[in-house]
Amino acid sequence: MKFSSILLSLLPSFLHITIRRMMGYSIGYNSKIRFGTIINSKQISIGQNVKIGPFTYIKAEGITIDNNSAIKPLSFISTRIIKLGKYVHIAPLSIIMSEFTENASLEIGDHSRIFPFSWMDPGEGIKLGKHVSLSDHSFIFTHGVWSDYLDGAPVSYGPVIIHDNVWLALRVSILPNVVIGKNSIVGTNSVVNKSLGENVFAAGSPAKVIKENALLHISSDDKMKRAKYILEKFSSYISFKLKLSSKVSEDSLVFNDFKIIIDNDKVTSNGDLLFLVNKRLSDQEAENLISRGVSLLDHDNRRIRLASKNKIYKDFISFIRRFGIRLYID
Repeated sequence: MKFSSILLSLLPSFLHITIRRMMGYSIGYNSKIRFGTIINSKQISIGQNVKIGPFTYIKAEGITIDNNSAIKPLSFISTRIIKLGKYVHIAPLSIIMSEFTENASLEIGDHSRIFPFSWMDPGEGIKLGKHVSLSDHSFIFTHGVWSDYLDGAPVSYGPVIIHDNVWLALRVSILPNVVIGKNSIVGTNSVVNKSLGENVFAAGSPAKVIKENALLHISSDDKMKRAKYILEKFSSYISFKLKLSSKVSEDSLVFNDFKIIIDNDKVTSNGDLLFLVNKRLSDQEAENLISRGVSLLDHDNRRIRLASKNKIYKDFISFIRRFGIRLYID
């Protein structure tokens, strides 16, 4: 461990980052490296609005972290190459560690999330796609060895690749040389020792495919019905939480002085929130709405653009995560 990295960890974020920039590292606007965080790497490239720490340890030969990602307190990451996409979230008490072997690397795609108490060994390489969830107390191993190979014991080494939009539920273990296809779900307490195809639900120890077509392809009408159901549930939620009355009317949730409207941009007013479910807007149309004080939640592009500081909208953004809808504020 470099002594300079320890000294930098004791400085406030703005000094820590300023000195690293002077040392030639690339660190974007509004990024924070908080107190007690040790980063030891030859190459560091950090985008904008990245938050690391406090009390986090990261060691690598090369670190690349894209915009709006976060590595939370008490995380431990040590592997040769680290590449994190946009809006990646590594939760507190995550442990990711391996020797600095030729293949040792961790690559995580945009909008993916590692939940607390997860353990990953990326010695032979771990690659997670976009919108992947590794739930609490889960494990990924790229090696499997203990008993003596010369006495006839099995030994396995190999990478783990998890494609886009995969959900690993609580306490899932992934063994070496496993590939999981996109849109698949692995049930709680499962052990995955063989590769899984796309869009399946698998569970068990060892995991077996229980259901094909795990994610349904629903029509626009069904999507609208589901969106209206979310508004109904949010109305009940906000009534209980804040004692705030609202009414679901056709494609809208109506409050006293603002509305949450699904798709119908023609009826929006200053202070409203437009929830884009089936409708697509051009960049110019979106800009026009923002300029009129209309906030946008764009499900297709996973984007949020807030034109007001209405607290209810932030409550709604948090609430829809209950339905697996994760949108991110620009």
